[in-house]
This record gives sequence, C-alpha cells and structure tokens, in this order.
Amino acid sequence: MKVEINSEISTALHTIRGRLDEFVIGHEGVKEALMLALIGREHIYLEGEPGCAKTLLAEVVGNTANLKFHFNQMHRDTRLSELIGDVVLKRSPTGNGDSEKGEVIRQGLRPGGVLTSELVLLDDISRAPGEALNVLLRILNEREFNGLKLPLMTAIATSNPTSSEYYNEPLDPANLDRFTLQMKTGGALAERNWEAAREIMDRYEGAHPDFGEEGTVDADLLRRANTALRDVVIPPIVMTAYRKFLDTLRNRYDCNAKNSLLTDRTMLVKAPRMIKAMAVLDGRGEAVSDDLRVLKYMLTFRVPEEVYENLDEILEQVIQEAEETEQDDPEQGEEMQGAQGQEETGQTGEDTQDQEGGSEEELVEQILEAVEAEGEESMKRKSMQQQSSSPKEGGGKTERVQPHIVENMDLLLDKIRGQLERNQADSDIHPGGSPRSYKRMDTFEEFIDSDPVDTAIWMDSISPNLPRAFRRKKKHMGGKVVIIRDVSQSMEGRYARWTSSVVTRLVDMVRRKRMRIGYIEFNHVSRKYTHDGRFFTRDYDKIVDQASNVSCSGVTNYQYPLRDALQELRKGNTRNKHILFLTDGEPTQGDWLVREERRLAKALGVSIHTLFIGTTECPEILDILSEESEGSQFLATPDDRGGLQIAERTPRNPPERPMTAFQPAQTPQDVPKTGNAR
Repeated sequence: MKVEINSEISTALHTIRGRLDEFVIGHEGVKEALMLALIGREHIYLEGEPGCAKTLLAEVVGNTANLKFHFNQMHRDTRLSELIGDVVLKRSPTGNGDSEKGEVIRQGLRPGGVLTSELVLLDDISRAPGEALNVLLRILNEREFNGLKLPLMTAIATSNPTSSEYYNEPLDPANLDRFTLQMKTGGALAERNWEAAREIMDRYEGAHPDFGEEGTVDADLLRRANTALRDVVIPPIVMTAYRKFLDTLRNRYDCNAKNSLLTDRTMLVKAPRMIKAMAVLDGRGEAVSDDLRVLKYMLTFRVPEEVYENLDEILEQVIQEAEETEQDDPEQGEEMQGAQGQEETGQTGEDTQDQEGGSEEELVEQILEAVEAEGEESMKRKSMQQQSSSPKEGGGKTERVQPHIVENMDLLLDKIRGQLERNQADSDIHPGGSPRSYKRMDTFEEFIDSDPVDTAIWMDSISPNLPRAFRRKKKHMGGKVVIIRDVSQSMEGRYARWTSSVVTRLVDMVRRKRMRIGYIEFNHVSRKYTHDGRFFTRDYDKIVDQASNVSCSGVTNYQYPLRDALQELRKGNTRNKHILFLTDGEPTQGDWLVREERRLAKALGVSIHTLFIGTTECPEILDILSEESEGSQFLATPDDRGGLQIAERTPRNPPERPMTAFQPAQTPQDVPKTGNAR
C-alpha cells in the first residue's frame, strides 16, 4: 500500500535544505547526501580541500534543527576522553564492621562529547591515532557505550585529500566502511566555478555567516522522518534494477574484495534504507527507479575510480533493463511485493520495529538469491561469448585481443602484496607519531612532550639529567613503488594492451595500500613521468591514463630506467621501497648486467619484482635482479584464447653468479641520455 509522507516532515526537510542553500553556495550533491544521512540516521564522510564549507554544512544543520552539536578537531594526540567525556575517580565504601571499614577508588566516566550529542562533527578524522579512532568508530556503529544508549543521529567526518600536497593518510577500508555515505567535495576556486566564487564574495564580504535564531525546525521531526522509512515501499522494478546493478558491478566490472569495498552491511542493509530515504526526502511513500541515484553517494571510495566515473551510465542501463524486464514479465516480483506489504499499519512501537527487522532480513535474502541467479546467467553469457570468439572458429581472422583478458592476475597481486606489507607493521621514531613510551629529553625543544612531574622536580633542582619525554613512533604507512614498463618496438600490439591491463591492476593494488607511486617507460631511453614537478604521487588516475596510451618503438635498455628509479627512491627515508619491472625482451644496449644499479638497489634495500612477457626464455638478468633484491619473479605467456596467463618463474639460484656473465654490446657511454616527460 502506497503511503504518503506527513506534510510536517516534508516541510521540515525542505526548511533544512533551504537553510543549507542560504548559507552554502554550490555543493548540491553534498547537501543532498547530508539530508539523507539525517533521515536514515547514517554517518557521512566528506573529503575535500581546506576551506570548502565542510564544517559550515554541519553547523547549519545542527543550528537549524536545534540538535545538540559536538565538534572535535582531531589531531595526532587525540585522546578517547576528548571524544566520550571526562575520566573521574569514584570512591565507594567497603566492609560491614568498623574493623573492616575502608574504601575503594575506581575510575569512572562522566559522559560527554559523542555520548551525549545528536550531531557530531569529526574534523580531520584521518589524523587521529588508531587508539582513539578504533574505539570511536565502534561507538558510532553500535550507538552504544558500556550499556549507555546514545542519542546520536549522524556523525559527519571530514578529511583533506590524500594526495601528497596535504601530507594526509586515508582511512583504512575497514574504518571507511563505517560511513555509509561518502563524498568528495571541492571549492569554487579549485573547480574554476567563477560564478559561484563571485556569489560567495558578494554574499559574505569577508564576514562569518550569521545563523540568526536557532531551532527553526523541531528536532523531533527528523526522528519522525527516520520512523517513516519503515512504511516506504520499494516496488519490484526498483529492486530488479538494484539486483542488476550489483550483478553488473560484480560480474561485468569485476568488483571484488581485492579492489572494492562492497560489504554486506553496506550493500544489503544500508543501501535499501538509503533508497527509502531518497523517497522520504522527496515526500513519497514509494521508491522509484531514480532513487538509485543515492548509490553515487555511497560508492565514491568503495569501487575503483574508473568504475565510479561510469556510474551514471551503469545506473541508466540497469534501470532501462529492469523496465524492459517488467514489461516482458509484469508478474515478476509479486512475491517480493507481498513480502513488503506484510507490514500492518496498526502496529506501533516495538512491534513495528520487530516487523521492520524481519522485513529487512527477508529483503537481504531476496537480494542475495537474485544476485546469485543473475551472476550465474551472466557467467553463462560470458562463456558463450568466449566460445563464439574462439580463434579456432574464427576462419583464420585475427582476433582483437581485449586488454582485460589476463588470467591468474591475482597470483601476481597476492605475491607482490605480501612483499609490500612486509615492513608496514614496523614503527620508527618520528616527531609526528603517537606517544608509545618515555625517554630522556635530548633537546629543550622536547619540553612540550615532557612528563609534568619530572619537569617540575627538574625545575626545582636543575641537573644535567633532563626530564622524561614521550618517545613518539609512527608506523610505516604506505611506502614507495616505481613501475618500470618496457615500450620498445617488440611490445607493440597485444603485448602493449596486456601490459596496460597489468599496470592498471598494479596501480589499483598500490592505491589500496596508500603508497606513493612513480611511473617510468623505457626503450633505448628512460622517460620519467612527473606530476606538478613530483615524481612520486598519489594521483593514481593519471598513472592509469598514461599507461593506457602508449606508443612502442626503439630497442631495449635496462640500465637507465633502473638508474632513474633508484635515484628517486634514494630521496627521503622511506623503508618500504619496491620496483615493478615489466618487459618482454633482453637488453640490447647499455650495461646488460646493470652492475651499478644492482649495487645501489642492495644498498637502498629496494626489492625488484620482475614480470617477463613472452614465449622465449626469460633473460637471466631478470632472475638475478629479483633474487638479489628478494623480489618476486613472474612469467606471462599467451594462451589459446588470446589472453595472457601469469605464473611464477622458478628461481634458478645458482651457487654464485659471476658479475661478468654477459658482455654488453655497448658501453654505458654509447647509450642515449635519459629523458623526462611532463
């Protein structure tokens, strides 16, 4: 049964949105996502450069709805007590008789901050130490702490971009998944929106916005909006489109646990609630296909960026397919409609909530069964397409090789992923790290970190033994990776397309490890690609774009690309350093044994992972490079379906390799100089 949303609720939501439009210019998607978070009582993560109104949006909402608001500026020393309240000491008597009388002093908590607020703003959340962040996110997810139920409606977390310009590390996937809605936002200047920039200048004239009277909307209406979600109906055509969408991500775009963050919690429980929230925001008691747009606000950081960029087209396609299916089989989904229609309007309170829980469980089960069926059908179609395009039945025609047909790619990724993670659990002393233990002060600049009691004693009686101070340590988060790719003449054609696909997957893996990456192409010269004057970057999309558009020519020289990579890795004090070397042929110029480069790699502790593509014997120097640097070794050969099969190369491990096993055709002086591409 179709249910209309109460007019008071709709008016309240429109008022809040109007206030957002009044004080914040632009950011239409972020405003809508914030409204959905309030309706669905979900948390939202906003990533954007400083000064683009992230904090102002939260302040406007809290002021307009008269919500109890808590703001916390996260930093490297954020303590849990700053977030949940003050730690207090409590005395309690013990014993019955006079002889046994005594007291026990216990540590207690005076609730505050997140525990007593309805709207929470966590600014620069990625800077918080793990000790406080992990507990905080658990509290946000469960909305409970030590048996205390939280009045919290929504938490808004903000962060600067994770590019190297902001010296910022992203949240790890497990923590990021706690935020149902995830958005990127930018300022008017950064996006070159000059009309919005002029409007901002005219409206504020340098003054801080004045919110005026508080509490223009009753906060209880927001709670009623959340309750209204229970009565919203998702018709079969919308559920069919959503199932097809999940099937498309999983089977057509290969979104899996290694490159995406599509958890059951988000996609099977939270997503249907957000679809309902879109309907409530629009004043409807029934969802429509266009409500699937909410998925754009949920998948910003959950799927690869190349998939997210095509999300509008994917949604349009699955909606169209669902409508065609509905026309062909109008009885499809009647069982689902009946299951949703089982809720009785006469039930209230706890009975209604229990009914809602059962409905959600049924909905999840139906989605899972439908996606599984769609997946099996998709795999059948995929298998039929492969059979129809088999080279055996092609009549001698040259088959067009698709760049993504690379078998056993997970083998390469898993092996290299293990190598990349070797040093990430270690910690080094770092002034920007978290306090882990005490040490004696080395300089007077450490007074800010000194122990107060030790410092007071030392001030009363100054001595050469300085007070204690915190020893700060920081984990090896991220690291540096250089991808070196052969673009000599022999790589022309399908080898180039295969290599582009391999590079794309490698970049996606590095993206998830939050490592900085550099990219070099080589033939008889080496070309380093820089971004804004920097070789190492976290702008992974630019690397992928470059790897997808290459031209192959010239001959092969290993020496100069390795030298360029090692010279870049030599800068800074990063310990987790790797080179991924992709080629299809032996070197024909320069020092074939790359003697100096091998010595430098060993001195810097760089691991060199090699992938040889082709059917000929792998050059021995690739084995030497990997074995000496404790890197991985792989071999990629064409298969009978026009794709690429990857396997580990068997280490040769000779007793001692002479440094002069090969004789170079030319001396290093004969080789053309390296070049930079910008």
